Amino acid sequence: KIGQESVYRFFLGKSWVGWMVASAVMAIQIWILFTFVRGAEFDLSDDNSDFVYTWKCPRDKVECDNKADLTAAGWVMFGILMASHLLKDLVNGFKMIVLSAKEGYQPNSRIRFFVGGLFLSTVTMFTLFASTIYNKAIATSNTEVIANAVIILFINDLDEQFF
Repeated sequence: KIGQESVYRFFLGKSWVGWMVASAVMAIQIWILFTFVRGAEFDLSDDNSDFVYTWKCPRDKVECDNKADLTAAGWVMFGILMASHLLKDLVNGFKMIVLSAKEGYQPNSRIRFFVGGLFLSTVTMFTLFASTIYNKAIATSNTEVIANAVIILFINDLDEQFF
């Protein structure tokens, strides 16, 4: 079943209260995720930027060194975490959108399927975007990539926590 343990299932119902709860949770998720997007901005004069500059240029050397310990293995682990947590929501969102195109449903049901699927897919993709650019901006080691990913994935699970 699609969205059985998520407030996004309220988008499939007719209750305005359910729609308000689902909309509020979605707005909270996007608001928190946007904080990470802003933190990833490359603006060294902005105190809200979390960007980490990893290049060190000693005065006695001509060349600079990158002091980051982040490897391809860290990004592979990041990909595994993202896929294992976000793929279900993304697939369910797309299923809802596909269901909205089927003719066996009433027009109002089809609209609800489309809106619910669009919102679920959007939040899921925004979670992936925010996590990727935030880790690209601040992670300097494999463990930091994993820790940051887990924190951001927790935000993605708010819809299930509020249910």
